[in-house]
Parts: sequence; structure tokens; C-alpha cells
Amino acid sequence: MLAYLHNDISAIHNERVPKQSGMRRIMLGEMVLNHQRAFRLGLLLLLLLLLCSNGWFAYSRSLRLSNQQVHRIVSGINQHFSRISGFLETIQVEASLELQSKDQLQSVQGLLQALQDSPDGSYFALDALPAPFSHRLLGNLTGQGRAQFQGAEALHEMQTALGLAPLFEVAYHNLGANGVAWVYYVSRHHFIYLYPYVSSASYHYSVETEHGVFWTLAQPAVNPKGLPIITPVYMDQAGQGEMLTMSRPVYAAGHFCGVLSMDVTVATLRKLLQPGETTNGTLYLLNADHQILVSSEQDALPQENLLRLPVTPSYLIGPTAHVMVLPIGNTGLKLLQYLPNRVLLLEIVKGTAPALIAALLLWLALILLTRTWMLNRELRRLSEHDALTGALNHRAFQSLLSQLYARYREQGELFALVMVDLDHFKKINDSYGHAVGDEVLKVLVRLARRMLRNQDHIARLGGEEFVLVLPATELREAMKAAVRLRLQLERLNWSRLGLARAVTASMGCAVVLPSDASKGAVLKRADDAMYRAKQEGRNRVCADLPPVQD
Repeated sequence: MLAYLHNDISAIHNERVPKQSGMRRIMLGEMVLNHQRAFRLGLLLLLLLLLCSNGWFAYSRSLRLSNQQVHRIVSGINQHFSRISGFLETIQVEASLELQSKDQLQSVQGLLQALQDSPDGSYFALDALPAPFSHRLLGNLTGQGRAQFQGAEALHEMQTALGLAPLFEVAYHNLGANGVAWVYYVSRHHFIYLYPYVSSASYHYSVETEHGVFWTLAQPAVNPKGLPIITPVYMDQAGQGEMLTMSRPVYAAGHFCGVLSMDVTVATLRKLLQPGETTNGTLYLLNADHQILVSSEQDALPQENLLRLPVTPSYLIGPTAHVMVLPIGNTGLKLLQYLPNRVLLLEIVKGTAPALIAALLLWLALILLTRTWMLNRELRRLSEHDALTGALNHRAFQSLLSQLYARYREQGELFALVMVDLDHFKKINDSYGHAVGDEVLKVLVRLARRMLRNQDHIARLGGEEFVLVLPATELREAMKAAVRLRLQLERLNWSRLGLARAVTASMGCAVVLPSDASKGAVLKRADDAMYRAKQEGRNRVCADLPPVQD
């Protein structure tokens, strides 16, 4: 009966053991398939953690780069205004000294004599210069009224302004790149010296000059300490567009004389606010009165209450935006950065896009890998299990037997085999058909699985012959398991399958012994015990008892 088994013993014995890497891959696949929900949940949490960490990195990086860029802009604006302020201070000091001096400057006497009145006598100007002077180096001096009616103090102040003309020319040509459009001195005696030259027909001193914000903010009543001032933005009276003015009041011997000013174009300041490649939202340059002088974009500040925010060296996080306010040196100006949260969100999306794509690809790879593992497991199941009953097939049984036998030889771990043969199974097939016979085989396997331990196995060797594989089991325990299975099999309600008599089985038990030279020896002794059960009348369990020692 076991002839067909013995033919495979040598082949199984020489069968190569799978490589460790292959076994590890199989074990990993089985672990994933057995815990799919936990594995997918863990992977999902890992992907979420990856996305969150990438999102946080993108968020932090955007804020850091934006913060660095804004500080560079603040430094640039501070240097811009400091350079202008330095020239203003130099000219202011020289003007104060000259105004206190009573010396006559012979070099400019001819210029005072060249002053000409307008046709209507409302103003005078220095449009025509005597030789060797030219308007390339000199600006224009215009005043209210007629030139011959000017008092001594006014003439002395005009002389001082014309004497400072070289400083005005140097300041203008050095600060042209800083957006300085005009350098001028406005006197309380109702005249203005303006560089570079513009004809009096285009611009001359008038009542509107005295109403200019650069003049009114510098008055002692408004600015009693004589501090430098920066005006709000206004339209230039000489037609140069939007301006703001940096002014310094000029005093001589404690008396207010006039205002020294430089007009800076708003377009130049707007260029300083351009962020380059970094996303900064919108930048607003504020003066000391919390007024917007210029912004990097045309957008109005969404919340006007933000104008009165104090200096904040770090970002204030609101529901709609991140806001930061930085001082511009000692100018009294502030730079307000309004960074909408939607802009940051877009940066976060851009930053996490690679990780999101990688996560989706990883998820798809997992799905494909899981399906591959499931297919491989199904193929292994089909290759290792009997298609009809689901029990281990001949090949899988021989592999399992080899492992148990090797473990016994190496570690001394016992195992037992129980051969099971259904009694009169051929009669069942002949009388009731193969379909009923197949159902009987399935019932036997299901019953055995329900009654055996998790580590136990049942294999189909062919036809109606099965073998129970019981690891770590002594002969007595194997006998008990076989008897329980035999009794339960006989007690089943077989009439449901249309059988007139109960189905029984003959069983033979054997446990591995030191005298077993091969794995086949254990199987042969179990098979012999099963044959004895049949010879003794069937429907019983016989054991292969070890020889008695003398």
C-alpha cells in the first residue's frame, strides 16, 4: 500500500532546501497577508507621518526663507535711507555754520545779481546764469515777490544756499541710484533752491510750496525738537510722480531758518520691496504715524488694525495670515509683512507633492505586492493541498515529515503519525456514487481539523488514506487523539448524505524512535499498525508498540 510513497523518499531526501532569502520573503508575505488590516493601518499611519513631516518641513522652510528675505529687505531699506540721511546731515551741518557766519561769498554775488523777476512780478528766478556758471552744476533759485525787494537776511540765506550748490550737486549724483529726484532747501524767507535745474516756467516758489507736507511737518510748532522727518507719500509739485520726502530742519543760533529736503521716488522704494524668488506675501512700508508709505503690491492691507501692531521679531499667526513687523533702523519706519495662510498652504502642497506622489506609488505598490503575495499563497496552497479536501497533499506531507524528522535528530523533539483508512470506502463509491464519496472525504478532513490542535496536520496520501501529523506528541497522546477522532466519526449523522450505515475508519499510530534510520521508517510502522487494525476487524485504533527491552 505504501509502495508509491517509498518511490518518493529518496527524492524528498535529496530535495534542496530553499534559500534563506526566499524563505524570508515568503515569511514576510505570509505575515503581511495574515495581518492585512494592521499592516495597512500601520502603513497608512506611516504615510500620514511622512506627509505631516514633509508638510511641517515645507511650512518651516517657507517661513524661514521668507523671514531671511524680509530681513535682507529691511537691511537694504535701512542702508538706502541711511545713505540719504548721511548726505542730508552733512549739508545740514554746513548750512547751519554758513548761516551763522556773516561773511560774504564773493563767488556767488554775481548769481544774486542775475536773479530776474517774472513778467507779472509774482516771483523771481535764476533762469539765466552769468559766465562761467552753467545749470549742469547749479540748480534754480526761485522766490516769492521781486528780487530787489528782498531783505538782508533773505539775501544772506540765498547766498548760503548758492554756496552749498556743490554739495547739492554731489549728493544728487551720488544718490540718483537711491531714487533721489530732488535736493532742495526751502527758506522761511519764501524762496527755494532746487537741484537739478528746472525752469521757473515749469516750477517756481509759490503759496502752494508753503503748504507742502515736507514744510509743514518740519515747522517748530509740529517738530519742536528739530528731528529728521519722513513725510507720507504725495504727488510731486514738479511733476515727478509719487514721492516721499526726507527732511531736516535747519537752525542757526537757535532760530529756525528753513528745511533741507530730498525727495525719494516711490517707484524706487517699491523695487526695494520686491521679494525676488521667495514668497513673502505683501510688504508694507509704514511711517511713524502708522501710515502706509508704499507696498510691494497694489493690494490694500486686509485688516487696517494691523497698522498699529508693535514691532514683532517673529510671526504672529492668525486665522487668515502670518504677520510680522520689523523696524527700519533708527528711521522710525517699519516694515509690515502680511503673509496669507493660503500662500503658505500652497507652499506646503508644493513641498509635500513629491512625498504624496511617493506615498501613492508606495500604496499602489503595496496593493500590487499584496495581490502578488495572495496569488503566490494561493498557488502554494494549491501546490501543497489536496484540491478536493484541502488536506496537505503527498508532496507537502513529505516535506513536513522531513522537517520533523530532522528536528528530532537535531533536538530530540518527538512526533507521532496516525494512518487513517476509511473502511469499505469503495462500497460507498459504488453504492452511492463518487459525489457522496467525495463528501465523506471532506467531512473526515473537517472533523479532524476541528478536533486536532493548531500545530497538528492532516494529509491525504491517496484515495481514502490519510495521515495525521502530530508534532511534539508521545504515543499515548497520539492514541487518545486517534480514538477520539474514530468515535466522533462513527457518531456523525451520516443519513444526511443518504448513507444507511455509519462511516468508520481503521487507524494505526506510531511515534518516532531512535532506531528509525529514516523518516520513512516511522510512516511504515504507522502503516503496519493500521493494517493490523483492519485485520483485527476494522473500526479500531492500533499502536506500533516499541520492542520490550529484556
